[in-house]
Amino acid sequence: MARIPQSFIDQLLDRTDIVSIIDLRVSLKKTGREYSACCPFHDENTPSFTVSPTKQFYHCFGCGAHGSAISFLMEYDRLEFRDAVDVLAQAAGMELPEEAVEDAPAGPPREPLYDVLRIADRHYQSALRKSDATIAYLKKRGVSGDMAKRYGLGYAADSWDALTGIIGDKPAAARAGMLIERDSGGYFDRFRNRLMFPIRDTRGRTIAFGGRALGDGKAKYLNSPETPLFHKSDQMYGLYEARQAMRDLPRLLVVEGYMDVIALAQHGFPNAVATLGTATTASHLTTLFRHTQEVVFCFDGDTAGTRAARKAMEVSLPVMRGARRVRFMFMPEGEDPDTLLHSDNGTARMQAAIDEARPASEVLLDGLTEGLDLTTPDGRAQLIERARTPINALPPEAFRAELIGELSQLSRLPSADLRELFATNASARPAHDTPATQKPAARETDSARVTPVTRALSLLLADTALAGQVDHARADLADHDNPGARILAEAIDFFANNPNVAVARWLERYRDNRYFSRLQTLAAQSPPGDDDTRADEFVDAVARLSQQRRSRQTLRERYNALLAQQEHGPLDERAAQELKEVLSQLQGSTG
Repeated sequence: MARIPQSFIDQLLDRTDIVSIIDLRVSLKKTGREYSACCPFHDENTPSFTVSPTKQFYHCFGCGAHGSAISFLMEYDRLEFRDAVDVLAQAAGMELPEEAVEDAPAGPPREPLYDVLRIADRHYQSALRKSDATIAYLKKRGVSGDMAKRYGLGYAADSWDALTGIIGDKPAAARAGMLIERDSGGYFDRFRNRLMFPIRDTRGRTIAFGGRALGDGKAKYLNSPETPLFHKSDQMYGLYEARQAMRDLPRLLVVEGYMDVIALAQHGFPNAVATLGTATTASHLTTLFRHTQEVVFCFDGDTAGTRAARKAMEVSLPVMRGARRVRFMFMPEGEDPDTLLHSDNGTARMQAAIDEARPASEVLLDGLTEGLDLTTPDGRAQLIERARTPINALPPEAFRAELIGELSQLSRLPSADLRELFATNASARPAHDTPATQKPAARETDSARVTPVTRALSLLLADTALAGQVDHARADLADHDNPGARILAEAIDFFANNPNVAVARWLERYRDNRYFSRLQTLAAQSPPGDDDTRADEFVDAVARLSQQRRSRQTLRERYNALLAQQEHGPLDERAAQELKEVLSQLQGSTG
């Protein structure tokens, strides 16, 4: 499927009114220069959801949901990016282009990477059909031919150049993580003698591979490295296949391994996904909740499984809003989903384990009360302190209120007192208590902890007219070591040349950028102060970044001079110490 040109996205957003799009689905009320409503993404009685016609951006002060018109349709209507764009295009009377155009704002084209991955996928699947040993291994593991086909299983031959020999664009294959460049020149296969699992995005395109070793002397599992197409902290194995198998997903099961996913699908549970060698992240949860309202984590029933469950709990809490539910399923000792399913009555036992999965509240309270004597005042006080961080991570809605009620019984403190104790977190702040109404002292403290890049971007996205005040600094920012400073330079250049363009349009240029979520968060902020104060603060932050760049340039020049001196003989003690200090500073923070 063709990539949608950035120019089309720009034109589409110029012709889209986010207020009209949202008002068709959520009744908005005009409040000053913005519009408000009760948030459609979590339960609330007091409106905390705002829509800015100036920014063409929505934000909820309660649960933190925010984004452009495209993001709203993706979240509210549960659409993929392309489908959301298609809906907006139809509303705007525009025809969605189908030509394959690479018009990304930055970086090399991605289409060659998809091309080499398609070649690799076909190659591995063809090789599997010829590998009797690998087929025998799959049969031993109980994997049917239909399952192997559904998940696109393949085989990487025990060869250094089986894939290398058929790939024309070898540099693209290296960027896609399939080949490794030799120091002496040439390339060799990354995956050798492994059962191959293609990792697909939600559109079914292969973006990476996982490989299980079929021999000894190597890592059991090997995943593709991070590439422009593949970020392990964002992707889940099996999500595409789950969506293909079930139109409506009542829940998603999160397991640990590829074979667990396939075994579950083969035994009637096609709604399983797996993380890719990493712990579950908030990005994983956000993706999963776009497709279902319930996530069930599956862990081993040992101490390690309990620790993993608590880590998963930590990342789950901030995204548990509205009807979203998280439960935890613990396997019998010595079992995983694959072995359990292949045991006697395995399917029934698995269904029972899913039905008996424990709600997040129970698992959280178990962790909070572990080792405490709640019959003593000290134990109850420790419980309250332990609970402060996870409670304040929750959106201020029903689940949070229920947990406070449970804690009230355990701690013997009234719920109202607990709510007051826990109200220090920003997520618990009433919707009307905006950053502009915070006490000056608190603002100053917060400001001191914010980096110049973060401050400058927040101010610029609140008032894009500021871009015209720092023309002199663009070159320094564009050449800065800090990637955030380079994004700031791009933003300044964009808004200086497009003074009447909404913030949401600029943000959409970064949807595929790893910093997209952070940029959206900054766009949702309303920095304190009046226009003059904000302007002065913006100019000051940019000046600090420019100075940082020039200082680091001076350090580099001195570092290179000392290295050149070292090539002609050992440095004296003073110069050697200076070299060490300069290197330490260069390796330090870039602001």
